[in-house]
Amino acid sequence: MSVTTNTVGQPFDYYCVLDFEAVCHQANPGSKRRSPDDVWEIIEFPICLLEAQTNTVIDIYHSYVRPTIKPRLNDICIQITGITQDMVDQSPTFDHVWRDVQKFLSKHSLICLEDENKPMLRSFTWITCGNWDLRTMLPLQLQQSGFDRPKFINNFINIKDLYMEYNPSNRINGMKDLLKRLHLTLDGKHHSGIDDTKNIAKIAQWFIENNQILKLTTNDTHPLD
Repeated sequence: MSVTTNTVGQPFDYYCVLDFEAVCHQANPGSKRRSPDDVWEIIEFPICLLEAQTNTVIDIYHSYVRPTIKPRLNDICIQITGITQDMVDQSPTFDHVWRDVQKFLSKHSLICLEDENKPMLRSFTWITCGNWDLRTMLPLQLQQSGFDRPKFINNFINIKDLYMEYNPSNRINGMKDLLKRLHLTLDGKHHSGIDDTKNIAKIAQWFIENNQILKLTTNDTHPLD
């Protein structure tokens, strides 16, 4: 079990903030319903590493990802995310990105590459805005790419749900709405993975600055709920 060393009253020393972008090729184009035959692949993998003690983003990991099941992006994806075909064509595939992500976590002593059960000196969890990134998309991508699901992605904070837990009379629709409620600016392009991740990190920093506990909202051990 990790040891928490911060003195600011937060349950974790580090928070890995993330917001994926993914491409979806619908089995039934134009349908508003998801189909089990839809093909989803991560095309952008960003992480902002937030240190609780200093309330500072101390490092960033960012990579676009070249899809392999359906290598061509569709127009809807390009329009929403701003990610172009050239950008993913020049990027590594998910297997390389996932290994780099683990090296990034290991560099900061958050995981041990040799033994994921080995106790580490620094405690951490993930922060997302919504459950989809870690409950659905990453487990699906790991499965498609032939990786086992590691224990260190099971627990995370859905910061939207956490805000509503602290403010039950407020209904939050998403990141933009939450930023507005906290009087924070939306920087960059919405649906750019790295820009959204930085904006979510700002929300997490607001929680720390205002002595709101960044506690777990999800303990998920079922990949494809």
